Amino acid sequence: MAKQLIAVVGADGFVGGGLARALEAERIVYGPCGPGEVQVRRAGDLLARADVVVNCGGFRVRPGCSLADYQRSHQGATSALVPHLKPGALLLHISSASVLGKGVGLGNRSTPNPATFPSPSYATAKLEEDRYLEAASRERGFRVIFLRPAVVYSARGAGMVGTLLGLARRGIALRLYPRKARHHLCHMDLLAEVARRAIARGDLPNATCLVVADPYTVTNSDLEDLTRPAARRPAVPVPLPLPWMSALLRLSPRSRHPRFDLRTQGEIFGVLHMDTVYDPSETFRLLDIDPAGYGIERTLRPVVAEALRA
Repeated sequence: MAKQLIAVVGADGFVGGGLARALEAERIVYGPCGPGEVQVRRAGDLLARADVVVNCGGFRVRPGCSLADYQRSHQGATSALVPHLKPGALLLHISSASVLGKGVGLGNRSTPNPATFPSPSYATAKLEEDRYLEAASRERGFRVIFLRPAVVYSARGAGMVGTLLGLARRGIALRLYPRKARHHLCHMDLLAEVARRAIARGDLPNATCLVVADPYTVTNSDLEDLTRPAARRPAVPVPLPLPWMSALLRLSPRSRHPRFDLRTQGEIFGVLHMDTVYDPSETFRLLDIDPAGYGIERTLRPVVAEALRA
């Protein structure tokens, strides 16, 4: 059987770059091209030949962005790719668990509720993109599978954990309240394995949604304990009452200037206390992935340990 041609769109981003390496895929980028990369505006021929296209484009939550900005970055950019896809191709679309909103036990079959996510503009735009692709797949004859990861991290980018580690090195220990608010993260290796197995499974129905998250959660208190060893001197605890700060900042008007967009900063604080728990168990069962292989001792702790060595 001939090897499938896989192309990753957005391979110059954190998630796209990680998946392109893991899948040994052709790299389509939005920014300047590096060796072996194709700029998205010149990628029509590659997209038309690809058996599998992994779509990783679009902004994450960022200050200065409105709903219209997110819509252009997600559905707007993706709609330019769709006409090139051949009938029978697989589009593996990196959606987001944020479309499910706030809750506990949110899984593959949960009803999306983006209005309850702390950044509803972002989550709404992501869901609109999903629905556009579902309709386009039926019309044009390609198959789409939606991966809905929690916050992705790896040794190449630890995100919120990396921020806490950096502050600890400077002698600042953020004490996040509420202490027991839970976070669900997703190691890049897990996302790559889900992508690999979803591609291999030719019988997944069109528009299948797969929630991807580590098989454990961590609390704000856990994060403080994990990052404390980074302190090179006794750290000064800085309490952050996240619900109050989030509520206050979200009363601010939205600004196009990232530095002055306090409303989005409030939404980001809201993510840190939303206490949402996903249920990836059906994804693990469907793709025959052993969750024990992605426990905290094999995922988050090694990432923190490597960051501490650096």
